[in-house]
Amino acid sequence: MAKAIQCTVFKFILSDEPGILLSLANRLRAADISLLSFWARTNNDNTSTMRCIAERDSQFRYFSKSAELGSEEEVVIHVTANEGGGDFIRVLEKVAGVNVNIEAIEAVSLAGQTGWVLWTNQEQVDSLLGQLNA
Repeated sequence: MAKAIQCTVFKFILSDEPGILLSLANRLRAADISLLSFWARTNNDNTSTMRCIAERDSQFRYFSKSAELGSEEEVVIHVTANEGGGDFIRVLEKVAGVNVNIEAIEAVSLAGQTGWVLWTNQEQVDSLLGQLNA
């Protein structure tokens, strides 16, 4: 059975150059910040858009401010499930059950768990959470 929670995704932009991820990782380690999820996409202007879910939001907010990352916060729904056939279809059926549009989705399977990060309209987060956890 899938479990859904509301999370904060921190979005920020860094230069797209060799070693930038290593530099960021070292700064996060020095600040004792643990991330639950991290992903990055290169842009056409020699920058990268990075997103992460931190273990502790308040700690990452402080880090972002002091490191002048200029991060923006996005409210998302994080869904996890044990790997079992059909979980993705069941999640999509529940989304359709409350007539909610998904603006974006990221998914990963790792160590017997599957996870999805769902972006939707802010006003629909609570109803979608209720449906996903029903």
